[in-house]
Amino acid sequence: MVAVGQSPEIDSLKSVFSYNNLTKKERLEVLESLAGVFRFEPDSAIKYSLLLSNEAPKDIHYQSIADFHIGQAYKNKGAYEISIKYLFQSLTNGEKSGRDLKATYLLLGTVFGRIGDMEKSSVYFKKAIEANDDGDKVFELGALNNWAEAFYQNNYYDSAYLYFSLAIESAQGSQFPAYAKFINGNLGMVNLKLGNLDSAEAQLIAVLNIVGEGRTSYLTFKSLLAEVFLEKGDIEKAEGLIVEVIDNAKRKDFKEQLRDGYLLLSRIQEEKGTYKASLEAYRSFVAIQDSIKDVETVRKIGDMRTEYEVGQKQAEVDLLTVEKKNQEIIIIGVTLFAVVLIILAFIIYRFYQDKARINQKLSHLNQTKDKFFSIISHDLRGPVSSFMGISRLIKHMVKAKEMDQLLEVADDIDESVLRLSELLDNLLSWAMQQQGHFPNVPEKIHLQEAAHDLVKTLDTMAKSKSINLKTGIDEPIELWADKNTTMTILRNLVNNALKFTPEHGEVTITAKEIKGFAHIRVSDTGVGIPKEKVETLFKLQDKKSTYGTSGEKGLGLGLQLVYEFVEMNHGSISVNSREGQGTTFEIRLPLFAMEGHRELVR
Repeated sequence: MVAVGQSPEIDSLKSVFSYNNLTKKERLEVLESLAGVFRFEPDSAIKYSLLLSNEAPKDIHYQSIADFHIGQAYKNKGAYEISIKYLFQSLTNGEKSGRDLKATYLLLGTVFGRIGDMEKSSVYFKKAIEANDDGDKVFELGALNNWAEAFYQNNYYDSAYLYFSLAIESAQGSQFPAYAKFINGNLGMVNLKLGNLDSAEAQLIAVLNIVGEGRTSYLTFKSLLAEVFLEKGDIEKAEGLIVEVIDNAKRKDFKEQLRDGYLLLSRIQEEKGTYKASLEAYRSFVAIQDSIKDVETVRKIGDMRTEYEVGQKQAEVDLLTVEKKNQEIIIIGVTLFAVVLIILAFIIYRFYQDKARINQKLSHLNQTKDKFFSIISHDLRGPVSSFMGISRLIKHMVKAKEMDQLLEVADDIDESVLRLSELLDNLLSWAMQQQGHFPNVPEKIHLQEAAHDLVKTLDTMAKSKSINLKTGIDEPIELWADKNTTMTILRNLVNNALKFTPEHGEVTITAKEIKGFAHIRVSDTGVGIPKEKVETLFKLQDKKSTYGTSGEKGLGLGLQLVYEFVEMNHGSISVNSREGQGTTFEIRLPLFAMEGHRELVR
């Protein structure tokens, strides 16, 4: 066996450290390395850690490292009170310097497990795993293993078995299969306690073949193997192994392993019937146990932890106070400047946003106004011009005493007045709707009756062109819509159909119920609508009216009203047209039977 202090790595570090021309930083790095490699020789680790601390008394980073290695050394010596004191000091300086503290958390979890405080032990093991930001797989495996070992030492064998199994599973799925073998040896400890002696023996022998003899774990596994042989009744093998463990633990000053060795030796001597030797071994066990853990030690550790946490918080407060005093003026100045800039930027942004929105709205209103006046001037000219011509014609006929023809002129006047009246009605309705003043009061409408009334009203206009105007609504259908706007929709669509359907044509109103809506169709056999005009049919796009089959003029406003009134009644509209074959407008309006409308009626 090669002693740790005789390894080539340590000899090399000692040689480098002896050079007088090293810089301070280089000396600190060498001392840090020596403290680490001597972790299994507690006295040497403490020696080099104290040298490191003395070399940099004001450097909190190296003070944290030195305290960590000293805490680890005293943990290996079984001096848990001193170990926790240095580990808490390491945490305090490490948090200030920004040092990675996951190893410190891990060691604290291990020490608290050794003194039986599994609540605090689990807290620090969890912190250690959470602090493993770089995803170090080796560290993760070690943390799970040590956590499981803490459960084992406090007789929580089910929890120990679970965490050892988790560690083995994680190790087997990584590039570190040797760790799986090592942790499998820990499972051997649990199997020993659970009475699975054959499994325990195989697992412990396997792990002893891969663990270095200079490590504390080697002596621990060897003690456990001795206990397996004792349980199996092979007292000779058990005694030989445990004597080796005690000798090595004395030489290395490994108190935990020495304590466990004496306890097992006491049991072995008792099994042999050498009670005096058993009593001596047990006394040695008690003496070491008392030096490792007693009531006063546990109390001091609790006080120390409280002192550490209070001191930690106070240190944080002091640090924040100093930083606040140094940065207060700058922070306030920058904050005020930033606030002023943000407010100014927000005001400018809102100003330009509102300005752009107003300009866009004004532009849209101006365009609508121009189109509206253009359409009005164009379509009013026709009826007004007709009245001027009719007045001259009346004068001529009166002078010529042609009374029969005067009756025909009266019919022309009636038709012009009717068209002018419809035009003005549409203009008024459109203006009220645009201003948001058009009443919208939904009620139950009997579509079949409304369609018959509309056919009756427009029948005279249809007969004047020999058009067959009919309704194909045979089933009673009830709408939930505003009656005035609904009649305006139907009247405009039928009126348009009559205008653009030649003599002897046909205009039909049909309807059916589909999924809560009435699908109402107004179909004609008229001239149809060019494809390029269908897309803009419901907008005030054109500045000229379209002429019907008998020279009737149509205001583009009518279909605009239809579209907006359909939407007002929560419906929709579509058109299908082919030039020379006819047009079908389909509107969809809510049925009275819909659930929401029934609730409103109630």
